[in-house]
Amino acid sequence: MNIARQASMKNNFKIALPLLILVLSVGCSIHKVDIQQGNIVSQEMMSQLKVGMHRDEIARLMGKPMIVDPFRRNRWDYVHTFKSGKSDEPRSQYRITLIFDGERLSSIASNTPLEELPAR
Repeated sequence: MNIARQASMKNNFKIALPLLILVLSVGCSIHKVDIQQGNIVSQEMMSQLKVGMHRDEIARLMGKPMIVDPFRRNRWDYVHTFKSGKSDEPRSQYRITLIFDGERLSSIASNTPLEELPAR
């Protein structure tokens, strides 16, 4: 009876070991997360943005910019980048640049058409 029990355990081990290796190898797959950085600027925000607005109004509307150049305080840059963890596609990026004359907005520049910005 002892020999039969040992043979049974040996057969169970032959089945269990490959299953254990399979389960552990599947659990070790690499998970990559999406990386999103910067200010999200929506189409709605851009449609409300008008030349002549005060800095405080813009800060309430769009939030504080990620980049304020200490050497050019009249320039605010809103930059957003996105890199998908699911694909090897290059990251997407847009930049909105606001130029002020004193405390009032004098110029708006964007490297992305309004239609390609997020809706909200």
